[in-house]
Amino acid sequence: MPRPRRSESTREALITAGINQLSIYGYHGTGIKQVLDEVKVPKGSFYNFFASKEAFVAELIKQYSDNLLAQLADYFQHQAKALTPLGKLKAINHLSMQKFADTEFQTSCLIATISADIDADNRLCQQALNQAVDDCLDVIASLFEQAQQCLEVRRDIPARQLAQLYWSAWQGALLRTRVIKDKQEAQQCMDVLLNTLCGKALSEQA
Repeated sequence: MPRPRRSESTREALITAGINQLSIYGYHGTGIKQVLDEVKVPKGSFYNFFASKEAFVAELIKQYSDNLLAQLADYFQHQAKALTPLGKLKAINHLSMQKFADTEFQTSCLIATISADIDADNRLCQQALNQAVDDCLDVIASLFEQAQQCLEVRRDIPARQLAQLYWSAWQGALLRTRVIKDKQEAQQCMDVLLNTLCGKALSEQA
């Protein structure tokens, strides 16, 4: 019997539902049935598009990362056009944390949520996560490099290392916020980090 004709709209609906579910419940807390029930399609339809749960989640990570980078690019080009590189770095975490708070601290960063409970032997998802993080670090490192050129942040540490520090602190802050249900602590943590990195830059200008 021939397989059902693939529908791009169904595939997109599965990806959207998957991102929503896994952002809340994580890898192990989300079953394929949950996603299928939200989209209201039979189980057989899922396997028309994805070979396994691992392949599905790897695709979710890629789509989420692509969407995130596109949103950041649009934000930098329009709303944040007048901000300095450091101002953009500060704005990123404030806007992201507000978005998290708007969902009552349920829907967080998909990358952070999956990273917290993915199995070490799940190579497909690990590869997708590593690529997503690398892509995000490229954007953040570029901002730090621009900030260094403007003498907004210290220049004795490579921009890539500063980006890694920023990313690690941010991911940890998101996980902490999921527990305490309060954005204030995370925002203060990230502001203190960036302000500390500014300290040496200010002394260099003096």
